[in-house]
Amino acid sequence: SKLDYAKHVAAAIAYLTIQQQDASGLVTFAESVQDFVRPSSQPSHLRQLFHMMEHAQPGGDTSLGPVLHDLAERIRKRGLVIIFSDLFDDPQELLMGLKHFRHRRHDVSVIQIIDPAEQDFPFEEPTLFKGMEQPIESLTEPRSIARAYRAEFAAFLSEMATGCRDLGMDYQLLRTDQPLNVALTAFLQTRARTARKV
Repeated sequence: SKLDYAKHVAAAIAYLTIQQQDASGLVTFAESVQDFVRPSSQPSHLRQLFHMMEHAQPGGDTSLGPVLHDLAERIRKRGLVIIFSDLFDDPQELLMGLKHFRHRRHDVSVIQIIDPAEQDFPFEEPTLFKGMEQPIESLTEPRSIARAYRAEFAAFLSEMATGCRDLGMDYQLLRTDQPLNVALTAFLQTRARTARKV
């Protein structure tokens, strides 16, 4: 799942960060903040982070914009903030929440995680689609909407990528069919390029 994939990438980054004797913390959220562990560089801190990741469960509706505003106020010390999300929310509200982090002078990396089927839309037979966050069902003839759907989804991804980069933030798109080592290498290369620009 997207959540499991995010957990594995986040765990690897937390491990590397603490190995470098830098502090790492963790926040989980849905429509509001669920758990908040303040950063620490102690090796024993990893156990707490991994435990929290292991027990994180998908929530209901997600309101990213308000949550990001809340977190930008809570995280006082400037540092690197990495956001893992599919970013399925109102784009303008989401980008305003991200802008709040920049106003607080954080270095922000946005990692958008999607399922391949969300981008490729490989469905051909009549399919019943069910909402994950809202109880909505729709029986659809996929072939009749495939082209429009793919164009709409591509536009959404482009808006997210452009919006983040316009705010001076790193942006990375990861699909859950990518091997984790490829995802992690791509993230580290992006961070290395950012460091060279500073």
